[in-house]
Amino acid sequence: MLLSVFASFIYLLTMDRSASWWDCGEFIATSWQLGVGHPPGAPLYQLVTHVTMLLSCGNAMLVAPLCNAVSAICGGITVGLLYLTVLELAGQGARYGALTGALCYLFCDTVWFSAVESEVYAMAMLFCSLDVWVALLWRRTGNGRLLPLLALLLGLGICVHLMTLLALPALALVVLAGSKPWPLAKRLPVLTLFFLLGLTPYLIVPIRAAANPPINEGNPQTVESFRSYISREQYAKAPLYPRMWRERDAENWGYWSYNHDGVLGNAVYYGSYQLGYMYGRYLMYNFIGRENLKSGRIVVFVLPVLLALWGLLCHRRKNRRGYWTVMPLFLMGGVLLNIYLNHPCYEPRERDYAYVLSFYALAIWIGVGAADLHERARGKAWPLLLMVAPLSMAVGNWSDHDRSRCHAVHDIAMNHLQSCDPDAILITLGDNDTFPLWYLQQVEGRRKDVSIYNIGLTGYGNLMQILDANDFQRPVYVSQYFYYRYGRLYQGRLRCEGFCWRLLPTAEGVDDREPLLRHVSDSIEWHITRTEYRDRVTQGFLNDWEESTGLKVPLR
Repeated sequence: MLLSVFASFIYLLTMDRSASWWDCGEFIATSWQLGVGHPPGAPLYQLVTHVTMLLSCGNAMLVAPLCNAVSAICGGITVGLLYLTVLELAGQGARYGALTGALCYLFCDTVWFSAVESEVYAMAMLFCSLDVWVALLWRRTGNGRLLPLLALLLGLGICVHLMTLLALPALALVVLAGSKPWPLAKRLPVLTLFFLLGLTPYLIVPIRAAANPPINEGNPQTVESFRSYISREQYAKAPLYPRMWRERDAENWGYWSYNHDGVLGNAVYYGSYQLGYMYGRYLMYNFIGRENLKSGRIVVFVLPVLLALWGLLCHRRKNRRGYWTVMPLFLMGGVLLNIYLNHPCYEPRERDYAYVLSFYALAIWIGVGAADLHERARGKAWPLLLMVAPLSMAVGNWSDHDRSRCHAVHDIAMNHLQSCDPDAILITLGDNDTFPLWYLQQVEGRRKDVSIYNIGLTGYGNLMQILDANDFQRPVYVSQYFYYRYGRLYQGRLRCEGFCWRLLPTAEGVDDREPLLRHVSDSIEWHITRTEYRDRVTQGFLNDWEESTGLKVPLR
C-alpha cells in the first residue's frame, strides 16, 4: 500500500497539467462528454475518467488534471501489484528484491511517460498486473472465488485496451497447471458469464453514438457500424509476411535490408529495423540508458538490465513454474507482439508503449534477481547498493518526464484557434493538430465558432465538398501540418497568418504581411519557459512557426 502511494505521488507530482500530444486531447474530450473516440474505443477508461472529472465541480481547468491523475494513480497501483507479484513468485522473504524491481518499473522511461498523461496504457497495465497477481494468488490459496474474479477482470481489461489480451497465455498456463481438467470444465459456463459481464461497458458505445455527441468517430450506432468499429476496419492491417509490405516505404527498405530482397531481405529487415530498432531500442531505453532529450546528457543505467538477466537465470533454475509464468508475458508483450505488429518504415511516433507488458516482465526478473543476491548475502549490507538501479533511473529520467510545468501543447493548440478569424473553417491533418484543439473547444469552451475538419477522418474528397459548399463565405485556414503536406496543391493561395495559413480564393495579396502582423500581435500568446521539457513534436511546431514568420518564440 505504501509503495503504491509513493509511486502515485511521484506520478502526480510530475504529471501534465493539461492535454498532451497524440490521443490525450481526444481522450479527455470524449471522456468529459462521453463521446465516441477512435476505434476500437476504451469505454471503461471513459467511464472511470468521466466520474473522476465530476470532481471538478464545473471548473473546466481542473478536468484535464483530474483525467491525468487517473493514469498516475493507476500507474502507482501497478507498481504495488508488481511488488506483490514478485513476492508470489520468489517467496515472502523476497521483500527487498520485490522493492527493487517495483521501483525500477516505477522509474522506467515508457511507464513513467504513460503515467503522467491521459492515455489508456497505465490503466491497461493495471488490469494486466491485477490479472497476473490474482492468478498467482489463486494458485497459492486455491480460493475458488478468484477464478470468476479473474474472468471478470479480463473482460473489463478489454474495455480499456486490447493489449490486456497479451497476458492471456500466461494466465492460461497458471490456471491449467493448477487445475484438473474436469473441475475446470464444469466452471466454464460461470467463467464465461463473468467474462461477458466484464465486456458490458462496451454497451455505452452504440448508446452514446445514437445520442450524436460532438465527437462521434465512426458513428457506431448500428450493428454493422459497431462491428466495423470494434474490428478497427478503418485502419490498414499489416500482414505477417512480407515484412517489407508498405509500398511508400520502398525507398527506406534498402537501408534496413542492406539492399537484399526476397526472403533474405525481409529477414534482414525484420532483424535490423523491426526487432532491433522498434523493440530492442525501446528495451535499452528503459533498462540500459539513452540520451536525455532535454539536457543532451547520456543517461546510463546498465545495472537494471544486469539484474534482470540474473533474475531470469535464477528464476529458471530455482522456480520453473514461476519462470514459465513470466516468460509468456515477456514474449507476448515483446518479440511475438513485434512480429504481429509488423511495423512499417517509419512510424509517425515512437511505439514503445505497445511493449510495456514486456518491460513489466523484465521488472519482475529484476526483483527476482535482486532477491537472489540479497539471499546470498546472508545479512550483509552490500545488497543495499542494488538500490542504485532504480535511483539512477529516477535521476536520469526525471527532467525528461517532469511535465508539471509544461505549457507548449496548450499554447500551440490555442494559437491555432486564435489565428483564425471568427466563424472560420480550420482544416487539420493529424492527431497533434486536431485532438488538443478538440480538448480546448469541448472542455475549456475556447473558440467553438471555429469548425475543425481533419482530413484523416473526413477524407480529402469530403473536404473538397465542404470547401465547394462554403465557397469562401467563411474564412478558411489550414494547420501547419496540412500546409507542409498539401500546401503545394494550393500554391500561391496560402498566406501565413499567426500560427495557421489562410486559404485565399486567388493568389492576390499573398505577399501582404499586414494580416500576419495583426494576428501575431493580437492573438499569439506564449507561456513556454526556458526550462520546460520540449519534445520533438513541440519543437517541430515551434521551428515551423519561426520559419514561417521570421519571429522567435519568446521563452520566459
